[in-house]
Amino acid sequence: MSSKKPLISDLGEKNLIDLIIKKALLCQNDYFSAHPQIRDSLGDDAALTDVDSGYLVSTSDMLLQSTHFPPQMTHRQMGWKIVTVNVSDLAAMGAHPRGILISMGLPRDMELEKFKELVEGILEACAYYETPLIGGDTNESPQIILNGTALGEVNKKKVLMKKTAQNGNLIAVTGLLGLAAAGFEVLLAEDTDSLQKIELLKRRFVEKAVKHALDPRARIKEGIIAAESNLVTACTDITDGLASELYEMVKPGNNIGIRIYEDRIPSHPVVDELGKITGKKLNHMTMYYGEDFELILTVKKEEIGALQKLMDVYVVGEVTDSGNVEIVDKLGKTNILPHGGYQHLGG
Repeated sequence: MSSKKPLISDLGEKNLIDLIIKKALLCQNDYFSAHPQIRDSLGDDAALTDVDSGYLVSTSDMLLQSTHFPPQMTHRQMGWKIVTVNVSDLAAMGAHPRGILISMGLPRDMELEKFKELVEGILEACAYYETPLIGGDTNESPQIILNGTALGEVNKKKVLMKKTAQNGNLIAVTGLLGLAAAGFEVLLAEDTDSLQKIELLKRRFVEKAVKHALDPRARIKEGIIAAESNLVTACTDITDGLASELYEMVKPGNNIGIRIYEDRIPSHPVVDELGKITGKKLNHMTMYYGEDFELILTVKKEEIGALQKLMDVYVVGEVTDSGNVEIVDKLGKTNILPHGGYQHLGG
């Protein structure tokens, strides 16, 4: 009989995070108990800490060259992305960015010019998101490892969380889905037939998809508008795929379900075209690939018009009380939406 010990890859990233949260809840100290928002924000996009002016919002993300950066990505784009993935979590909470710390693991034989490009990418992203680089660390590593810790601030009465959707709310997203997936499919395409077919597509569309993959933009302005409008009841960002993030919103204890409609999921025509070339279905690219950095918002039906006057959003479904995540296909049949999406550490 096999006596193999369980591995972290047997669980995957989401379950490992749940394990950490459960253990953290068992180890509460006086400070933890005195600040219930710390407990409430465990498992959300960012952590909340009570300060006099509101909530300090803090988040941390790590990117590895071998996992997150395709060969075509420049060092400048690597720097841009580490800022973007962290700021996206602040956007999901409706927070104003206040600063970011970047720690770097760097190969000792890295060219100085490449390092300068990496730093320039970081600083360009900081300027774009209006958040200063306030610190960090450097160390030696066999590959480039970038870790960011972003800090933000939000009014206590306006903070957005992923678990506060209400039955009857509409579900909306802030932009087209699947463009990053299409871009990565172009970047990773190797067989000659696929490459030739990609060349036949309108170049500007293909370039748009590739740019979306290599130069992502966090929806920080939309997150702040959503929070300050008092129209949005819940929010999270789409980093691991639409399906994965919807399941995060209906975790046990939230007492809600979600129903989305396949024909309402917004995507650029090039996503479908590239999917056909690479053998990937449209719904896989829009719902399971991730890397779009759009926001999922829930809003009361009677207030969707007011929100649409403030920013572009696409209604894709509604919140239910079923306890399930469902999808209505193009034939009108309702099914359970298969769980999935990108996860680190297998799973």
